[in-house]
Amino acid sequence: MKSKLLQINSFLGVLLIGTLLVGCGKVNQTSSDSGSADESASGAAAGAVGGALSGSSSSGTQAFYKMNYENPTHNFWALVGRAMKPQSAYASSFCPTFLSTGSGCSTSGSNMWLTYSDCIFAGAATWNGVQEISKSSGTAACGQFPNPGANGTLYRQFVQSSGSSSPGSVDLTADNWSGVIDDSSANLSNFDNQTISAIHNGGYGAAVSFNSSGARSSITLGHHVYVTGVFDHSVSGSLSISETSGASSRQVSGTVTVYHNRLRVIGTSTFSNIVHEDICCLPVSGTITTAFSAGANVNPTAVGSLMIGKSESLTFNGCGSATYTATDGSVSNVTLHRCF
Repeated sequence: MKSKLLQINSFLGVLLIGTLLVGCGKVNQTSSDSGSADESASGAAAGAVGGALSGSSSSGTQAFYKMNYENPTHNFWALVGRAMKPQSAYASSFCPTFLSTGSGCSTSGSNMWLTYSDCIFAGAATWNGVQEISKSSGTAACGQFPNPGANGTLYRQFVQSSGSSSPGSVDLTADNWSGVIDDSSANLSNFDNQTISAIHNGGYGAAVSFNSSGARSSITLGHHVYVTGVFDHSVSGSLSISETSGASSRQVSGTVTVYHNRLRVIGTSTFSNIVHEDICCLPVSGTITTAFSAGANVNPTAVGSLMIGKSESLTFNGCGSATYTATDGSVSNVTLHRCF
């Protein structure tokens, strides 16, 4: 009997560790995986940078946050939920962008507010919240790209309400999960209690700088992003953008810090030859390599300690498609789907 109990306890221990690894971003190593890659530290870095780029594009392309449909283990109930919703729920009018001129967009001075009310950009996620888009100079107008002009800065931040400049968050829900993009919590609620400088209005979000030619030259970003019971990342960084005014593609370089709050480890994601094109909010080529280290103030979890001194990488070969190399050296083909 004692031997049998030991076997059961051993099995439960392995099951618990396996669940933590899947829930915190470990990718299925035996087949193409289209869900967990988004939850990895490298995927979080890619999604944050992609969101800042697509959210500052004159085409009006809105960064979107969605669960994929290719992986039934992640999204069966999301598929059912989508099938049961009326088709009108997916109309673009429910999801205002700065090109919108009707309900959902309002302005005052250099500030623009976009109100998301049960809005679905793509996939199964429903958005509820308000985004403020501010430019460093000039007057914002619904229906027009809020171009800050040469040497200007465009800010993008979730706020508490329309007309407000108090940092807030946006809620994202589906039938079987709920998530938050939080731009207000001090130091992005990182597990290690490290200081992360505010970006705008005393909170976070993204600041995109434009050079003397009117092209984007750099990004500073910060978000606390989490899906309950799945992942929890505090993401911050500054990167350089190499593009010419009006170009359809650009190159991004620099580093992003991802606080893996569930495992209590810190990932430093380095962008090498990363290329973005207008048609996709995620990279189309290049590599993101994330090296993991312990925090300065809080020890990693038992599972997190296994990642210290190791690295993972995403090498992109198309719009969001990549080869993922895990910390144990195993390789899988993946597809990413989230920008925020």
